[in-house]
Amino acid sequence: MAQPYTEHTLKLPDGIEILYTDSGAPKTTDYTTLIVVHGTGFNGYGFVPLHEYAHKYNLRIILWNRREYRGSTKYSNEELADLKAGRKVFQDRLAIQTAWFLEHFIKNESSPEVTADRSAGGLILMGWSFGNATTLALFADPAVIPKPLYKTVEPHLRSLVLYDPPFLVMDCASLVIADGVRDPFNNHAVTTDEAHDIFRKFVSSYFKSDILAGRLSYETLPDKQPTIHRWTKEEIDKYCDSASAINFDFLASMPPMAEILQSQAHHALFDETVVASHFPDVNVFYIAGEETACYCIWAYTESSRMYREALERGARPWPTKFKLVPEGNHFLHYDVPEQFLRDIIEGCAK
Repeated sequence: MAQPYTEHTLKLPDGIEILYTDSGAPKTTDYTTLIVVHGTGFNGYGFVPLHEYAHKYNLRIILWNRREYRGSTKYSNEELADLKAGRKVFQDRLAIQTAWFLEHFIKNESSPEVTADRSAGGLILMGWSFGNATTLALFADPAVIPKPLYKTVEPHLRSLVLYDPPFLVMDCASLVIADGVRDPFNNHAVTTDEAHDIFRKFVSSYFKSDILAGRLSYETLPDKQPTIHRWTKEEIDKYCDSASAINFDFLASMPPMAEILQSQAHHALFDETVVASHFPDVNVFYIAGEETACYCIWAYTESSRMYREALERGARPWPTKFKLVPEGNHFLHYDVPEQFLRDIIEGCAK
């Protein structure tokens, strides 16, 4: 059976190349282009189960390999120096590069315009896990995107999906890891390869937190196998980029860049001036698994609480729908790909 996608490399300005897979366009005039930005240690290939269902749901699905991941341009020494120093310009460049990527599909791929009722057509941008650090950059600072580029992208961008982000990229308090818990983000007693093995098993496991009672679980559910344990060695080799996680993402999620990411999320989601003037017609859909890891369920709990409290005091945060998927972990796109796409379509409908 032929694979339900093709592979391409997009050449952006400044010599940047982005590898992506493409389900191809459905034979309709109002399909939606769903552009997915992956998370830490797992590249875009892990999302390929979505391609199989793309046309059934009138979608063209683009799975983008972020920079530093296989097939895409690595960061320069100058860029990495900005990252290590916690300079906002690092995220500003990501915002422009994301806009360039979207511009390509608008200008060169004949992506349909958003329909009048905003129920179809246009582009949906989705970040998964740490990939939200890239997608949120586009929305945080109106001064960053050149006006001609903004005027091209803005009418075509329909929705932003926050797919199970960790607290590290959101505007919420840091999670204090309980004593005795082996934290895969902060474990200096193992080699880097072992640290990533711990990390990917941890994030693909299932946990039973009680968010209503404010209790987070660090213990995996013994009767549920981690998602990656259902992968073959060949799939692990294809879907995982350990070096990219260790050399870039782990560094990007720590101070001083952590403060920049938190500020970025605040401006994008809660700054009323930004929300009212920058991509004002885009709606937000926040989706997470009920049994996801503590880093992510904490972000969902805190973000939904902050959103609710903002509305109660008369503030105007970015209009957001929230959905917690029963029995779901951090890998909804792999474990339940068709239901996941149905949830995305429903959540992005105005």
